[in-house]
Amino acid sequence: MGYPFHERSEQEISTANMPVWSIASQTANETFQMRYTMMKASLLVTLFVLFSLGAVGCAKKEQPMFTLQDEHYQQIMERQKARINPESQAPVDLTQVMKGEEYEKLGDAHLQQGDFRTAKIQYEKVLEASPEQIPARYKLAVIYLEKGSPQDAYNQFHQILDYDLNFAPAYEGMGRALLKMEKDQEAEQEFQAALLYDGEMWTSKNYLGIVADRRHDHKEAIHLYEVALQKRADDSSILNNLGMAYYLDTQYEEAVRTFQHAIQVGGSNDKISNNLGLALTKLGHFDLAYEAYARGMDSAKAYNNLGVAFLEVGKFARASRCFEKAIETQPSFYEKAKENLLLSNRMLSKLPMVQQQTLIRRDPACVSGVI
Repeated sequence: MGYPFHERSEQEISTANMPVWSIASQTANETFQMRYTMMKASLLVTLFVLFSLGAVGCAKKEQPMFTLQDEHYQQIMERQKARINPESQAPVDLTQVMKGEEYEKLGDAHLQQGDFRTAKIQYEKVLEASPEQIPARYKLAVIYLEKGSPQDAYNQFHQILDYDLNFAPAYEGMGRALLKMEKDQEAEQEFQAALLYDGEMWTSKNYLGIVADRRHDHKEAIHLYEVALQKRADDSSILNNLGMAYYLDTQYEEAVRTFQHAIQVGGSNDKISNNLGLALTKLGHFDLAYEAYARGMDSAKAYNNLGVAFLEVGKFARASRCFEKAIETQPSFYEKAKENLLLSNRMLSKLPMVQQQTLIRRDPACVSGVI
């Protein structure tokens, strides 16, 4: 029997749902400020960790009304595109080339807008002049990581260690890149190294929990997530991961409570609602599961997911009703629901006729009250 399609359960590879610009990593900032205040005061710049970036993708490039021949005017146009208030900036001396700090601020402004491509260019200009600038290199590495280039990200994180071998966020960054490359054992070593240099990095505990879940050591994962929550209480992403660890360990009631807690503390991530729905189906609360699915996805997918849950417990007639509702809701889009409907009907047809009729009469609808 082919495995029916459904929205899979998911854990958060990113550690928190944080805005790119306004939320900086406390652990990275504290590590950076403590070290560089004493050793490299000139490097005291805000360090953005960007564990989860909002809407990815480059902003649409504006077409200039004329060709800029002078690189100094190009710099001013870049400032305007970055929406930097000219009155809040020091007067620009067009006889001076922009300094590294200005390039970095310009990169930060574009990063705030989600324009990773332009931000990347500005950070590269900083590093071309001053390769030792750790904040710019760190942000460049995170851009590579979030744009799907984990090897490039790893190389940038690793290069940070040429300038500061004790910089814990660089080890964690390498671990994150290795995790995306599915090199879990190597990633685990990097997260452990990060904790050696900074034992307060709750984010590395969270990542170690993900690694433990991947090797099916769910009880160890539960422990690691709970330790992370001691440092970062009520973080919805960690709670989601803890809920998934309970789910994978077949502790479904704990999973439901944990997912509900994640939603209560503000976790609006669609993955959390999807995962809550999965846990509720394991407890037989199918109508509540549909409500959870419907909060996190469109109704066609919600009906389809519920149908898969009915298939798994042998409720073939009710599964067919759900797949029919999915197709009715979105006929042109939901090819997978059609495949699942054929599968559920085939399974139903293999039963004795009397049993088929009993199931059809007992389960006339996918969701109670919805024909």
